[in-house]
Amino acid sequence: MPKRTEPTRDTLRVDAERNRSLLVDAAREVFAEQGLQAPMNEVARRAGVGVATMFRRFPTKDDLITAVFAEKM
Repeated sequence: MPKRTEPTRDTLRVDAERNRSLLVDAAREVFAEQGLQAPMNEVARRAGVGVATMFRRFPTKDDLITAVFAEKM
């Protein structure tokens, strides 16, 4: 049986990477429509993930904003 390796800090599980992408895409849309003051709850709702999932991936709004703009740079 192959040895199972745990994800490291630099790699994400497949579902975690999918959720991250969903959140960044949703944030891009929400921020474009409502500005950077848009509520984080709206981003999570639009991404189809729970608020806890969003805050696990992006502990602060600044972290999410940075991720949105980092992908554009």
